[in-house]
Order: sequence, then structure tokens, then C-alpha cells
Amino acid sequence: MKTDEPKLPESLTRFLAAPPADGAAPASRTAEARLGPIDRSSAHQALESALLRGFVSVTSGLVWLLVLGLVLRHLAR
Repeated sequence: MKTDEPKLPESLTRFLAAPPADGAAPASRTAEARLGPIDRSSAHQALESALLRGFVSVTSGLVWLLVLGLVLRHLAR
């Protein structure tokens, strides 16, 4: 019985068949070595992202507190 599985592209087949380029396992390298050189723009983007995430979290928390206060005020009446 023949299946209808699509064949892998030739480049992917060669990639899967090829042995690893270096003998060391990728997990044996340190995190700093895997990251490569430090890119200052990515550090700036990370800081900007963290600040934006914090702002959104604080704003969301304030909205939830406002809604909770309105619900409690409604139930108190």
C-alpha cells in the first residue's frame, strides 16, 4: 500500500542526512557563545519592550481596580 505523503525537498533531505558540523553538542556551549556579539540596538529594543509591557500592565491593573470599585459601589447601594 502506497501512502500519499509528500516528499521532502531535496535540500531538507540533504540537511537531515548530513552529520553535525562540529562534534560538540549545541547544549554544551554557554548562552553567551550562542548569542554572539552584543547588539546595542537589541538591548534598547528589549528595554523599550519591557517599559511598554510594564505600562500596559499598570494601565490594565488600574482599569480592573476601577471596574471592581464600580461593582462594589453598585452592590453597596
